[in-house]
Amino acid sequence: MLYSMKNKTILFCDNTLWGLVNFRGVVIEYFIKKGYKVILVAPQRADSDMKAEVPIGVRYIPVELGRSSQNPINDMKYFFSLYSIYKRERPDYIFHYTIKPNIYGTLAARLLKIKSTAMMAGLGYVFMEDNVVNRLARSLYRFALRYSNKVFLLNKQNIEQVISKGICRADNIIFLQGGEGVDLRYFPFVDNNSDEITFLMIGRILWEKGYGEFVEAAKRMKLINSKLKFELLGPIDESFPDSVSRKKIEEDEKNGYISYLGFTDDVRAHLKRKGIVIVLPSFYGEGLNRSLMEACAMGKPIITTDIPGCRETVRDGFNGYLVPIKNVDALVAAMNTYCNLSIEERVACSMNSRKWAEECFDVKNVIKEYEKLIN
Repeated sequence: MLYSMKNKTILFCDNTLWGLVNFRGVVIEYFIKKGYKVILVAPQRADSDMKAEVPIGVRYIPVELGRSSQNPINDMKYFFSLYSIYKRERPDYIFHYTIKPNIYGTLAARLLKIKSTAMMAGLGYVFMEDNVVNRLARSLYRFALRYSNKVFLLNKQNIEQVISKGICRADNIIFLQGGEGVDLRYFPFVDNNSDEITFLMIGRILWEKGYGEFVEAAKRMKLINSKLKFELLGPIDESFPDSVSRKKIEEDEKNGYISYLGFTDDVRAHLKRKGIVIVLPSFYGEGLNRSLMEACAMGKPIITTDIPGCRETVRDGFNGYLVPIKNVDALVAAMNTYCNLSIEERVACSMNSRKWAEECFDVKNVIKEYEKLIN
């Protein structure tokens, strides 16, 4: 008798429920419709900004995790919680995301002889900052990932780094060339033609995402054209080591440099507006930035840094501009260049973003990779 898909259970484990629902929602819903049993294991964020609703047809098992905690006792409690859940539920396959689930979840799965895949959506501060804590984290990564059946990576430089640092074997890596992808139907093309221009930065409000550079560019550009708007959209995550404080954002807003739009569960409402140019001056360890992919899909021109995880979303001069990291002069120059385009050139830039998304970022390609692993 063939083993029915309806008997198979897939478990997804992340450091927030919001991350699972927001970033992997399309994948999760696909497997529910296919008849799989789906379990989500993650903490529910306490703050109102990043709370998430559990999708219909999914079982959710909450678990405690200190995302930024450096207390080994807390980490061991998290490991044993996952071990207990995995032992009880006995899923056929587990997908892990972010550092602590990747480390402790992978080890728990291995001990129970359950197949698992870890996703390194970006290397982040653990690989960028060289201190005792991060060196320990890299050692744990190196130890744990040898027991993962496969590892998803989202850009070529990340692949080179994890191989050169001995974090992961080359034959264990699956390269998702279009990142985690976007649902092109959910993010449709929208006409962007407008006489007004708004430069919009989307993402967690971190210094390494280029917050300082964005604000400084706004100050300079407003001296050139006072009618330009500069907006910021995303969660303030003050538990994160590199977070920009709410006080600093309020100060820059009071000075008239930016407008902070807060956090939204549906970024489309902002991307549907006309005259929007997405700006992300990031020097963070990106995997493949989701906000930029979504902006591409809805036909927004993009100005971002020439780093892995950002550069993949832009063909320079085709659908936007690439600038060096931490270079406000170059950022201002790119903004000026866009402002001086003709209406026809702006329309072409917008349409080219959609073409690029259709060519590179369709989530259907990502789902195929998940199916290969499960089957």
